[in-house]
Amino acid sequence: MNEYRITHIRKPDTYSSLQHITHVKYSGVIHTREEVIRLIENGSASFYVSEQGEYSDVNVVRPTFGNPYIKTAPDTDGETRDNLLSLPQC
Repeated sequence: MNEYRITHIRKPDTYSSLQHITHVKYSGVIHTREEVIRLIENGSASFYVSEQGEYSDVNVVRPTFGNPYIKTAPDTDGETRDNLLSLPQC
């Protein structure tokens, strides 16, 4: 399984109050959220965020209602905020 560091995200509106990621960038490649979900769920890739020395795995969340999305697990220091949302926009 390949492991990739996500470095950037894209939301429909950069300044939107909605926390909705549509695309991510890793290794110079931009993929849709749906493609990243597919890669994680079929076991062909894993993703993580590493910022300021903290490492967080990216997981798929499948809510009862609504579309699946990606979110980081708690940091190694126990921080629970979603580190994907703090990444720069691409």
